[in-house]
Amino acid sequence: IGKGISIASIGYLLSLRSLKVIPIKFDPYLNTNAGILAPREHGEVFLCNDGSETDLDLGHYERIIGCQVSKNNICTSGTIYKEIIEEQEEGKYLGETVQIIPHVTNKIIEKLKNLGKDNDVVLVEIGGTVGDIESGPFMEAIRQFKRKNPDDVIVALCAPILWVPTIKEFKTKPLQQAVQTMQSCGLQPEVLLCRAEKEIPSKILDKISALTNVPKDAVFEALDVKSIYQVPIEFYNRHVDDLIIDKFHLPRNGLRIHKYKDLVEKYVNCDDLTSVKIGILGKYDNCDEAYLSLKEAVFHAGVAANVKVEIEWISAQEIEQIKDHKAFCKIFDSIDGLIVPGGFDSKGIEGKIKGISCVRNKKIPFLGICLGLQCAVIEFARYVGLETANSQEFDPDTKYPVVHFIAGQEKLKKKSSNMRLGAFDCDISKDSLAFDLYKKKTISERHRHRYEVNDLLIDEKFYKEGFRITGRYLESNLVEIIELDRDKHPYFIATQAHPEFKSRLTAPSPLFLGLIEAAKNKKFANKEEEIDK
Repeated sequence: IGKGISIASIGYLLSLRSLKVIPIKFDPYLNTNAGILAPREHGEVFLCNDGSETDLDLGHYERIIGCQVSKNNICTSGTIYKEIIEEQEEGKYLGETVQIIPHVTNKIIEKLKNLGKDNDVVLVEIGGTVGDIESGPFMEAIRQFKRKNPDDVIVALCAPILWVPTIKEFKTKPLQQAVQTMQSCGLQPEVLLCRAEKEIPSKILDKISALTNVPKDAVFEALDVKSIYQVPIEFYNRHVDDLIIDKFHLPRNGLRIHKYKDLVEKYVNCDDLTSVKIGILGKYDNCDEAYLSLKEAVFHAGVAANVKVEIEWISAQEIEQIKDHKAFCKIFDSIDGLIVPGGFDSKGIEGKIKGISCVRNKKIPFLGICLGLQCAVIEFARYVGLETANSQEFDPDTKYPVVHFIAGQEKLKKKSSNMRLGAFDCDISKDSLAFDLYKKKTISERHRHRYEVNDLLIDEKFYKEGFRITGRYLESNLVEIIELDRDKHPYFIATQAHPEFKSRLTAPSPLFLGLIEAAKNKKFANKEEEIDK
């Protein structure tokens, strides 16, 4: 538990010492990518610049380490087996019996070596739990690799120490069992990261060291903290990075963490700041993980804007069921801004469109992302008179397909990896809100979608009411950003991209920062109106 954050935190500390670090996650599941895993089951799909659809832990790697990940930074059992099966069908193994050992384990080792060619340290996370049957090949590959390179590999285990409140005692048996299971795989952990919800007494750590054969100075507390961004600081305070540097005989370069600590302090201790409430109108019920990057991008912007952001999750399906217009609009009276995020299929779509209509009329700051942009276009088309306007995704026979398949995609059947995926450039109109936010003419953001805005149906009726297309992908003239004139709405903007994936605590996304600033202005304006009354 906590492996991804631990890897990212160690990676950040090592990168501050001017070392080139690269993370990789070995995930034992058989899917070849995370693209068609349901967010409610596996959390969000994190999208890379190269278009790879990956596990959400790679988002932690990017946000905390500050690196840029790609398809090289994740490897599932499915991808390994697929590569080997394709190779044997091409005759690569010359009639050999293809087996887990040596073929699968060699493939895993090969991936590690390739990552190590241009980097000082490779950080490896093995997904799942020690003892899982499907993670066996990865454990065996690490055993073989360490046997051949004993001084170049450190094996760390992240495991829980349980506090049992009914008897007011710590229990170390799960951790001991995990170590024994690792030892049965031929691996002896050299570092223990002991997850716990409260401070662990020294005598418990002594006991763990004695029972696991791990030196006491390599047994670290990894306590619960308010924010994942505190973990690098806690590891720094406990000298986890010093131990790794010394074991690998790497140079002890200076490490400056003060600016990062100041930002994290601001992030964590924001209760004294003015608060703004941002509604997220989505459809997934495990919102924290299904919209993880989105949530982080909102908080990053809050830190930069010096406000405390409170998120209110609003169910699009529930909005659909409300028939009373007044009751429906009351839901949005309590928020200072609204985000409609990305997603797929028709579930909750009419609820999203109703929500966008409400915030447009009430002049509540709005940011649409991917499907959020498409819903905004549908809503505005209906507003200007195309009453049955829709997307071909939701109504293939709609009279007004303001969102449609682009030429050549109509007959695609596969759901995996056939979308517009990865980073694409966008050219922004200079006299626009988007240009004011990004402060440059050409930007690059990540995309993950199938359908596009059909701008052949966007005519004078739209422009007369303040609708504007202010960003395009020039290579094929696709619509990337739409907005409303600021004399019609103080902050109404939507993008076909997913800017949340590039947001960092140290560099928030411009569109999110703009939303939070607009929400803050709205809140202050409302307070002044109340005072005047």
